[in-house]
Amino acid sequence: MGLFLHMLTVLLVIMMVSLQGWLPLGCLDEERIALLQLKDTLNYPNGTSLPSWIKADAHCCSWERIECSRSTGRVIALHLEETRNEEMGDWYLNTSLFLPFQQLNILELWGNRIAGWVEKKDRCSLDEHCLQSLRALPSLKNLSLQALSGSVPSGGFLDLKNLEYLDLSYNTLNNSIFQTIELQNLSSLESLYLDRCSLDEHSFQSLGALSSLKNLSLQALSGSVPSRGFLDLKNLEYLDLSYNTLNNSIFQAIRMMTSLKTLILHSCKLDGRIPIAQGLCDLNHLQELYMDDNDLSGFLPPCLANLTSLQQLDLSFNHLKIPMSLSPLYNLSKLKYFDGLDNEIYAEEDDHSLSPKFKLESIFLSSHGQGAVAFPKFFYHQSILVTKEFSCEFVIPKYIYELLPRPNPFKNRSSFARVRSFIYV
Repeated sequence: MGLFLHMLTVLLVIMMVSLQGWLPLGCLDEERIALLQLKDTLNYPNGTSLPSWIKADAHCCSWERIECSRSTGRVIALHLEETRNEEMGDWYLNTSLFLPFQQLNILELWGNRIAGWVEKKDRCSLDEHCLQSLRALPSLKNLSLQALSGSVPSGGFLDLKNLEYLDLSYNTLNNSIFQTIELQNLSSLESLYLDRCSLDEHSFQSLGALSSLKNLSLQALSGSVPSRGFLDLKNLEYLDLSYNTLNNSIFQAIRMMTSLKTLILHSCKLDGRIPIAQGLCDLNHLQELYMDDNDLSGFLPPCLANLTSLQQLDLSFNHLKIPMSLSPLYNLSKLKYFDGLDNEIYAEEDDHSLSPKFKLESIFLSSHGQGAVAFPKFFYHQSILVTKEFSCEFVIPKYIYELLPRPNPFKNRSSFARVRSFIYV
């Protein structure tokens, strides 16, 4: 009996300890005080943001825009983006308020009109000395400083060795910010967002020092994108160059990114045929390819069949000639999504007795061609298709039309029906 009671007591203690890890915890007093002071600076002189942050509530882990560790109760994330009312003007942030947050992993401050920093009651502009205070956050992994009111200096925080995510989009950057010796200190950085920034060729080449970088977004840069700026980013998996003016030589650099899984080239003014000589078809790890809203023309290159990992392909709003059979894509067994809207869709003379390896879930095709075309044979092999959109005239078998989950106006009519314009499923 005594042994049973002892075992029962031990079990209850274990359960209570485990349960405590899942219960909401009140954060440390030093962190709660710092949060309340941070709220005051955000709302100075007369703002009303963060109403749930109140002094009487000791459980600050339940306050809005805060995440705490379940095991320690310490603050690990502060999502303070777009918190301050812009009508109150520029914000000078007291960086010493972040010192208590020793386990802070995520800090988002963009959209608050940060014009400078305050240290020891002295206001300073957005310079290297003031940004050095961020070094006091050794656990910081996620830092978002979009759209600062001043320019971002060349140093001050680029030695955060645990930083994994950095977003400096919509800022005026000093090109010396990408000095190789500084970027090497960001040894853990995996994601970098520099949308709408200005970079020169030296800055692009300096990015090669980021050996751990996997995700890079460079949308709508102010300057031109050099074709040889990414040669060392062999571990990159995600690249977004949308809204830049590019030429096909960019693929000579991209072909070196052998780990690339997602490539986004939306609205980049690419023209001519899809570049294959530059190595696009050599990216055999590519899973998502978006080249929509360009001026690409010509036929789909047969080498697209080499992209056997491809799951999503968007070639919409170009001037491409796409066969109704989609035969150049037959070898893409993992393809689930294809968008070919606003291109030239044509019927091939060869009826292609081969069956496609893909099982599409979504397809979008449209053409301004004239006349009816044969219903695409690959549809006979698509058992899980959930979305179709066509804008061309074709003959559709009655039994397939009856499978569409909507009222069938052709029921009890002839075995074929002629359909024009759109079909949605």
